[in-house]
Amino acid sequence: MRVEPPTRTVVSLIAVLVVGFLVVSTAVEALAVTPDSAIGIAAGQQGADATEIDSCRTISSSGRYVLTANVRNATVDTCLRVTASDVTVDGQGHRVDGVGDFGTTGVRVDGGSNVTVRNVEATDWDDGVRFVGTRRSLVANTTTARNRVGLSLVSFRDSRAVNNVARSNAVAGVFLVGSSSNVTLRNTRANENALVGVQLVEATEATVTGTVARGNEYGVALLGANGNVVRDSTATGNHIAGIWLSAASDNRIRDNRVTNRFYGVYLADGAENNTVEANDAVGNSVGVRLRASDRNAILRNRVVDSSDTGILLISSDGNRIAGNRGDGNRRGIVVSKSSSGNVRSNNSVGEA
Repeated sequence: MRVEPPTRTVVSLIAVLVVGFLVVSTAVEALAVTPDSAIGIAAGQQGADATEIDSCRTISSSGRYVLTANVRNATVDTCLRVTASDVTVDGQGHRVDGVGDFGTTGVRVDGGSNVTVRNVEATDWDDGVRFVGTRRSLVANTTTARNRVGLSLVSFRDSRAVNNVARSNAVAGVFLVGSSSNVTLRNTRANENALVGVQLVEATEATVTGTVARGNEYGVALLGANGNVVRDSTATGNHIAGIWLSAASDNRIRDNRVTNRFYGVYLADGAENNTVEANDAVGNSVGVRLRASDRNAILRNRVVDSSDTGILLISSDGNRIAGNRGDGNRRGIVVSKSSSGNVRSNNSVGEA
């Protein structure tokens, strides 16, 4: 059985990429990397008095700001806008709510460095929480729901996103794009987003770890994103694929569990030199699928109970498939006649 993702999905992803690049400014000066212990802590502010806010506004001075009430049905373009460095915005669990208009943002950080946004819920915006051109910063313990994109990180560098929930957004839960680099996305819950749970576009040196992505079209997607790591994550119950790489190279996909409608791990459209290693692919139609993807390594994965094929290569050359195990698959390892130069060794991907 040969199953292809719907064309509309690919078109939608490209549209998201175009919109992201139209709004991003990448003219940000390079800064040195700060250790994790210092990220998001504004110098001299740990003991400082906080400024209380209870309505939409622009924050243009360094300091600590706490939200003391919910903001509901705001009709502004941006509710909380941060334009300064060395700022902490603590939502204290309150909600910033909009009316769903295109081009609007619940919490937006423009440029700067050492900015923390935490403990806030952003609902009914175009972008729930958005960072643009920001360095050495932190977004933590946020919930974004019913937006177009939940958490949008554009040219986000040397920074972290930790313990965030992105659910029921119209396109993507978390969107890392626009020359973002050296980013850690840790413990993200990305569920029931219409297209993709966590999406990286042209991001580099990012680590995606501890993600739980359920009920999206794609759980985690890397498009033209090179040199990243996706590990120790769970992508289950997604409608097309758990982890999808398209035109993405030199990534490492390891120690993940994937159980999805069609594909566990899916490499396509010129995905090259990636390593797919030590993943559990259980109960997919195809456990690991390569299409038009060359020189990848598929190593030591456990592939079981695939309703169609354990490992499938179509028009893919020069790949190494070694040390994979499993049973209960309708077919074990299948390499199409349009593929060449692939090396298989020490595999035992048993059939049902």
